[in-house]
Amino acid sequence: MKILSTIYRTVLAAVLLPVLFSCNAFLDEMPDNRTELDTPDKISQILVSAYSTLLPVTMQELMSDNVTDYGSDMDIYQSIFDQSYRLIDVTGEFFDSPSEVWNRTYQAIAAANHALEAIEKLGGGEDLDPFKGEALLCRAYGHFILVNTFCQAYNTATSTVDLGVPYATEPETTVFVDYQRGSVADVYSHIAADIEEGYPLIDDTVYDQVKFHFNSAAAASFAAQFFLYYGDYDKAVAYATDAIGEDPTGLFRDWSLYTGTSATEYANAFVSTEESANFMLQTSNSLFFRYLNGRYFPTQQLMQSAILTSSPWGAGSNMPYVYILYGYGNRSFFTPKFTENFVYSDIVAGIGQPYNIFVVFSSEKTMIDRAEANALKGDFQAAAADLNHFYHSLGSTLTLSDDQIADYYADNEYNTLPLAPAGLTLDDKTANMVRACLHARRIMTVHEGTRLQDLKRYGVSYTHALDGEAPVEVTPYDKRLAIQLPNTVVAAGLAENPR
Repeated sequence: MKILSTIYRTVLAAVLLPVLFSCNAFLDEMPDNRTELDTPDKISQILVSAYSTLLPVTMQELMSDNVTDYGSDMDIYQSIFDQSYRLIDVTGEFFDSPSEVWNRTYQAIAAANHALEAIEKLGGGEDLDPFKGEALLCRAYGHFILVNTFCQAYNTATSTVDLGVPYATEPETTVFVDYQRGSVADVYSHIAADIEEGYPLIDDTVYDQVKFHFNSAAAASFAAQFFLYYGDYDKAVAYATDAIGEDPTGLFRDWSLYTGTSATEYANAFVSTEESANFMLQTSNSLFFRYLNGRYFPTQQLMQSAILTSSPWGAGSNMPYVYILYGYGNRSFFTPKFTENFVYSDIVAGIGQPYNIFVVFSSEKTMIDRAEANALKGDFQAAAADLNHFYHSLGSTLTLSDDQIADYYADNEYNTLPLAPAGLTLDDKTANMVRACLHARRIMTVHEGTRLQDLKRYGVSYTHALDGEAPVEVTPYDKRLAIQLPNTVVAAGLAENPR
């Protein structure tokens, strides 16, 4: 199948910090620049472009249960917001669309593969090992984004037959290349291999902007998340411990700095490279921030009753840093973890590119990942320890036992999340400890799209209300949760997702 041009746009030269340059300037570089990758410095430069310039946050957050319909009299603002909320296949090629996520992510993978090719041609060696490690982590991460966007969640029951995405391991040197989607299990196997080969090679000292790269903490955090999804809980715990240590209290975010701030000041502090809780930051060329001005968003009622609802550690004054909410136009309520940075290419004409900076790996996320992995291992005390750490970081002074946590989520008032994970049987206590982890993650990652992954992984059914229309009912492992491939890719020969 002749799909090279639709999988890749040529990405063969280095870029500077993504937030400063548009993708068009990036794509205008000459393909022959790949022949110049003959020094560690040049290889390090191309690896700046091995991180996608677009994350699938917009589609995933709007597909999740973190948003609701404010009313048909509101402007949808962008068609992708409406299509994502309704779980309709997104059409068009524009900011945040499947085609842009697909192309930008494979661009990043292409850059990683060219770096790996150059390293091999130079014979490798200690001076190149850190860049080889980074390239392997970037390749794994790019495919991790793709498989969790365009495919069903990994599970032991169906992933050997669920459609995957092409796993690109070679630089493109011909005009046409044959690709097959393979299975989700195939993709996960390749990701695991790249992580385990690349992780030991990571060296933080080679980076000038360490938190925009796969530094050792970020690489360990990614590995922990991946192996949690993959069901290898021992490895998930081990990698998480590499990232945050046995006791992560030294990596707590200083939430006192956020009180009394403006939304912009909050966002700047949250994504600061000086924040010890932040392991890796990534820029995304996205209109995501603008969804707060549209029809579908987190209302105050949703934020307080579902997302930031009471936990066994308390609510309100018992956890003051959970409840720092900002209003947008007296309608939507949000925690301002990001703000749009508009970079003008022509300030007179008002032309430019919108960017958001996201914290993709952090101490808080890794605490929760380790808690969930330990819960699924049956080590409930260890899971409780990390959940206590997480809520202590938010200002709670309570320390709870695993029985107290599980009993709280066993109560019918709070046991409202139906878990039906494929290929996984959960006893009551395990299920309730998992619910505690999913609740903590929902609090920490609201607005980041991560919630959809939890809904997919655990087969959670949920509903999207629609003003004046029948609601959208989402069932466990709903086929629509695997976002449809771009039309151009399907037209070129890749199998489309079933509907």
